[in-house]
Amino acid sequence: MTLDTQLTRQVQLLVVDPQGRLLLKRDESLARWLLLGGELAHDEDYPAAAIRLLFAEVGLTCPLGPLLRQREPIDAAGQPGEERFFLVRCPDVQHDAQACAQAELLLADSRGTTPCYEWWPLAEMQQADDDAFSPSWLPELLASVLFSERMMPTSTARF
Repeated sequence: MTLDTQLTRQVQLLVVDPQGRLLLKRDESLARWLLLGGELAHDEDYPAAAIRLLFAEVGLTCPLGPLLRQREPIDAAGQPGEERFFLVRCPDVQHDAQACAQAELLLADSRGTTPCYEWWPLAEMQQADDDAFSPSWLPELLASVLFSERMMPTSTARF
């Protein structure tokens, strides 16, 4: 594969706290809320990139959960890509809020603008405008994660 046809590989992180809220960042250029994540480094695998990006972006060292979804988008230049979405359970919101604030300061110094991070409850995501999130199906993905976990049996059943 030549450089001009090389896949753009990205990892996206569905970071969820114990209350079921999703951590998103605001992209002012798109006027949308996005998942945390980004591109993989050369020869990096998806799980390693996910862990690296989670720490680099918001200072978290949470365990990586399961792969939730993957897709093969085509970028504006017509280049193929591969994008994988992982669940990350974030157990301690207070620590995370402090880490987010520290990450915002670091990113403000390097980019000249301060990204905005916010924890979104599912109900608020479902009430937001259709184009508030990118990808637009983030509320449905969060709902599927929260619903599937609630449906897991909590006691042993006899058949």
